Amino acid sequence: MKLSKNYLHVAGTLALASIAQSQVMTEVRISTSGVDQEYIEIQGLPGQSTDGLMVLVVEGDPGGATGGVGTLDFAYDLAGDIFTNEFYLLGSAEAASAFPGQIDNSSFGDNMFENSSATIYLVNVADPIKRQDIVQTWAGTDITDPVGSTSTRIVTDPAVVLLDAVALWDGDTGDVFFDGAPEFGPDGSFLPSGIIRDGGCPGDWCTDVFINFSTNGTPNPPYADPTPNATNPTTSCTTTTSAGNCGGGGSVGTAYCTANNNSTGGPGVLSANGTPLVASNDLTLEASSLPNNSFGFFLASLDSGFIANPGGSSGNLCLGGSIGRYVGPGQIKNAGTTGAFSLAIDLTQVPQPTGFVAIAAGETWRFQAWHRDAIGGSTTSNFTNGLEIDFL
Repeated sequence: MKLSKNYLHVAGTLALASIAQSQVMTEVRISTSGVDQEYIEIQGLPGQSTDGLMVLVVEGDPGGATGGVGTLDFAYDLAGDIFTNEFYLLGSAEAASAFPGQIDNSSFGDNMFENSSATIYLVNVADPIKRQDIVQTWAGTDITDPVGSTSTRIVTDPAVVLLDAVALWDGDTGDVFFDGAPEFGPDGSFLPSGIIRDGGCPGDWCTDVFINFSTNGTPNPPYADPTPNATNPTTSCTTTTSAGNCGGGGSVGTAYCTANNNSTGGPGVLSANGTPLVASNDLTLEASSLPNNSFGFFLASLDSGFIANPGGSSGNLCLGGSIGRYVGPGQIKNAGTTGAFSLAIDLTQVPQPTGFVAIAAGETWRFQAWHRDAIGGSTTSNFTNGLEIDFL
């Protein structure tokens, strides 16, 4: 039975702060018949730590039972656990009873969400003191920033990294949603029971196929059956995107230190894909816009710097301090006919002048690519831009 209304908010603009996530929400179930079988399914990597992960819920209903519009209704810290497979389930005690063995964390009991319009966020907060602050002082207060706006501290506080966000609407007029989160619902005149990514990742969220409200196990097309801890069904639904980057793809890091033009007429470009989460060890560097068939390799340092034309190069070195070179077996690359090369780096084996070191969460590393070039028949070299990555 649908009691009050479930509301899910999102704050600020849905930006990912130069982070590509391997952790996104794939299924959200909030309101069902009887006692709500509530759960949120998060997709990550097997063995990945949940440290830093939080689920936050911001009120969007002016008449919400737990607070006014912009109130942080619920804050759940998921630290201290791991993904035993590719999914991690935060759920109510009722959901754990209904789906034995499928809910990883049911420690917060029942009634985890209010059944009214709201925005649900998945965020990463590396600092445990900040997570405690969110749970103890943000929760129950208005977190709009500035106050009364449609953005919140979830996206304006630099210690909070937004991973994913969705908003559920029960159809009432006057409800407010934050930071451009995609809105789902209403389902007739009700809050949707739940939403799914069509077919799971890399699918996007269904806007017109919701999860079955019934809990008696009887299929009810066109509603989708709940599939906690399993791949979602594939439907013919209309879809929309959210902030979450399914599958861990997308760009990571912040470019700095503009590169000089190479013989292509433009500068070489360094980018990265994967995730800055150290526990995932999933990061690939890519140098592009290089001269065809040029050889090169990547550099790494904890420090930035600037040296123009080092050793007679046509480019600029943007690193300082101790600089390591990826020149081991298979690490010296050729740009081939595409003018690009890439390298999946091991975050536990980063080269430095004194040997290999492991990147730690909280560290900021800088990377750059060096490559050979030829201008006017004369052999030279050049560099890409620098790339700065804050690891979590």
